[in-house]
Amino acid sequence: MNHLSSLALALLLAGVATHACAEDTAAPDTTGWRTTFNAGAQSDYVFRGISQTNERPSGFAGVDVAYDSQFYLGAWTSNVDFSPSGDTRTSQEVDLYGGWRPTLAGINFDLGYIYYGYRNQPRGLRESYAETYLRASHAFGPVTLGVAAYHSPNFPGISRRATYGEANIGYTFNATWSASAAWGRQATAHATVHDDGSASRFAYNTWNLGLTWAINNHTSLDLRYWDTSAHGSGDIYGSRMVAGLKATF
Repeated sequence: MNHLSSLALALLLAGVATHACAEDTAAPDTTGWRTTFNAGAQSDYVFRGISQTNERPSGFAGVDVAYDSQFYLGAWTSNVDFSPSGDTRTSQEVDLYGGWRPTLAGINFDLGYIYYGYRNQPRGLRESYAETYLRASHAFGPVTLGVAAYHSPNFPGISRRATYGEANIGYTFNATWSASAAWGRQATAHATVHDDGSASRFAYNTWNLGLTWAINNHTSLDLRYWDTSAHGSGDIYGSRMVAGLKATF
């Protein structure tokens, strides 16, 4: 699928979602059980600044089940392409996650666990791993500030342990337009010892800045710039603009 066909798919999804949801404007019920679905397309699947689809488009879908808007479980999937790292077989990512979202002293917390699973992994190669996370955010009028920390005890490769920290900000212009930005750092626990006796850990910074247009209550279009400090690690770490469309129902 090329970028033009991906955009066509995104516009088709937008049209379907707009037609199906145009009359559904009631406020969601936040008590009891609630199930939501999402689907969309994007010109590149970027995770923490790294292309997960070898700089090609992706399609994704997910489902979330929440109780009283605090406890939640979910699943999400997308196509992937890890061929730049030598893995030519892994083709699909399936994430499973759950957590608790309490509000304390006006701060919204999110404590959870996520498992990143991959289909068709080559024998002997471990791509799948898990993370625990803690996120917190607080709104100051139209501005929302947030921080997040992730820890993995079984990160892929020889590092095993890895951490990711992020600070983010969002600004809501009106009911239709919003902007957001984030800065994060991914680091592994494994140290590589060089010939001169020095040691280093693989770590890089990543950042993104984007503008989101809410087409209606259920459909949004996002245009986002991504970059990292690790351009020397390959093209998938390079700067890029990504367009994505997401529909929820």
